[in-house]
Amino acid sequence: MTEIIANIAFWVFAIVALAGAFGTVMARRIFHNALFLVVALSSVAAIYVLLSADFLAAVQVLVYTGAIVILMLFAIMLTPQQVELPALAAGGQRLAAGVLSVVLFLLVTGVIYSSAWPLAARPLDQPTSMQIGAAMLTTYIFPFELASVLLVATMIGAILLARED
Repeated sequence: MTEIIANIAFWVFAIVALAGAFGTVMARRIFHNALFLVVALSSVAAIYVLLSADFLAAVQVLVYTGAIVILMLFAIMLTPQQVELPALAAGGQRLAAGVLSVVLFLLVTGVIYSSAWPLAARPLDQPTSMQIGAAMLTTYIFPFELASVLLVATMIGAILLARED
């Protein structure tokens, strides 16, 4: 019974994620694009919860759904309302983009269906945050600290470039 409910929940969240992604691309107003993006990213976080990837779900909600969308909304509010957009792509570019999209879709679909997907060795009802945290602070401490130093240096550089003399 639990497996049936999990399957139904997965398909509901997958359909909502696809609808949010489609709305993100098709909405005419940029604010609505951002709201549809929230729907899509939140649905992906819910799918992570269904897969017992609690750390990924938390990161998805905090970093993507929270921080990135808030950043986009600030950018929307701080830009002028009337922005001149360039003309649409020529017909040849649209055709090439469509053909390339179909080829890429077929390639990815072929790889997905031809690959052997092994099942997880452990049950999916165990939290992963403690294992990821322990690995990040023991095995992967140097790359973790290197990334933090790189982010601090980037922030300092951005502040120096943005300040007025």
